[in-house]
Amino acid sequence: MMGTWLLTLVLALEPVWGPEESIPVQASREGSGLASFDAEITDWMHRHQVPGAALAVGKDGNLVLARGYGFADHGARQPVKPDSLFRVASVSKPLTGIAVLRLLETGPADATGAPVTLDTPVMRVLDCEPFLLDGQAMDPRWDQVTLRHLLHHTGGWDRDESFDPMLPPFSIAERMGIAPPAGPLDVVRYMLGQPLDFDPGTRHAYSNFGYCLLGRVIEAVSGTSYEDYVRSEVLGPLGIGAALIGASLEEGRAPGEVRYYHEGQAPSVFRLPYGHDEGLVAHPYGGFALEPMDAHGGWVASAPDLVRLAM
Repeated sequence: MMGTWLLTLVLALEPVWGPEESIPVQASREGSGLASFDAEITDWMHRHQVPGAALAVGKDGNLVLARGYGFADHGARQPVKPDSLFRVASVSKPLTGIAVLRLLETGPADATGAPVTLDTPVMRVLDCEPFLLDGQAMDPRWDQVTLRHLLHHTGGWDRDESFDPMLPPFSIAERMGIAPPAGPLDVVRYMLGQPLDFDPGTRHAYSNFGYCLLGRVIEAVSGTSYEDYVRSEVLGPLGIGAALIGASLEEGRAPGEVRYYHEGQAPSVFRLPYGHDEGLVAHPYGGFALEPMDAHGGWVASAPDLVRLAM
């Protein structure tokens, strides 16, 4: 069967299903001949001890199956519903890419009145002051980085050669002397003072930071926040109303959002100096900051909504 499908998961700390234990299933949409999905997913969940998952399937532009499996909160025995919300991590990137292309369809112009296109240098659009320490200067190759490069992961940053500024344990807030965690614009200001890893457009290297930049481009050109633009111009017209940028801390969980599990604890990115043994937190709730990841990994959404977007 040709179509679009998406599976989202709640990961476990320890075995949660006995060999003969039945995994609860919640259905809101199901077509004929799709019962094999239940057997496949529940068998897989047993094998890998996944406490909760959601599955959506679309065909010919229609949502034909939406299921919740297992528990959104295993301790409270709260079931996953078909429309439960999950952190979708880097599935946020195609959403940002769609938003950039939607923005360019409107024929925007930069501050000089020149049209903004895929081949516009990002520095013609951004309006932020570089964070430069004494003796630092901007890498001149910044002027060569275009929106197309950012979309294609060819902008010039290779986290395997240098670092990923969007993720711990690197603490930009500590280096800038600001309250942690660093926001996306703080990260951009800091990176304007760092050398690129390769000439823009010459090779591919997966880049969270490139998509952080695209979020700031959307804000600079549209005059509104990244989240507001995506929700009003991309998700809203598709009838997707529940998706939003997630919260780092557990008390910020959105209504209907699942609970996350991770073995061990981590230093809190909300505390300096980063890496201090005091104040360790559950990794999903403060071991990293979700809000600054907005355009590259910060969205919370349901499986059916993402299938609708893909279709």
